[in-house]
Amino acid sequence: MPYPIKTTKLKPQPIAAARVTTPPSQIADAFREVLPEVASYLESVGATPAGPPFARFFDYTEEEADFEAGFPVAEPVPGGDGRVASGELPGGRAAMTTHVGPYEGLQQAHEEIGEWVLANGHDPAGPVWEVYVTRPPDESDPSKWRTELVWPLRK
Repeated sequence: MPYPIKTTKLKPQPIAAARVTTPPSQIADAFREVLPEVASYLESVGATPAGPPFARFFDYTEEEADFEAGFPVAEPVPGGDGRVASGELPGGRAAMTTHVGPYEGLQQAHEEIGEWVLANGHDPAGPVWEVYVTRPPDESDPSKWRTELVWPLRK
């Protein structure tokens, strides 16, 4: 499935997230644990998510996924609680596409955007992230799930 890819300039986005290392087969379980933990922390500091949840991947192999999962927030939140920490998704140029369908198709979307980035003379600039615009709790039909892929680019 060909993915339409565009470049855009992003503004830095404050976040609250928890970093996790888990086997790829257990990512869904990690999300079910981490996202409520981050949401609870936000509630405890009087903040609310400013958008859908995301995951930023620092490393991903067949054995291990190292990522942070959380929510964007309108304003930076205090330090953190336990494994929940405040941070920021970086601003700057990025290549983006949207995957519609089950999460099992995300790998192909990442492969296509990665090939596009290199074929168009861009250099990746750090960890990529996914924004889960439509999620299982909101839509039971996986064919309708929307996930935005964001690949930061060097200038």
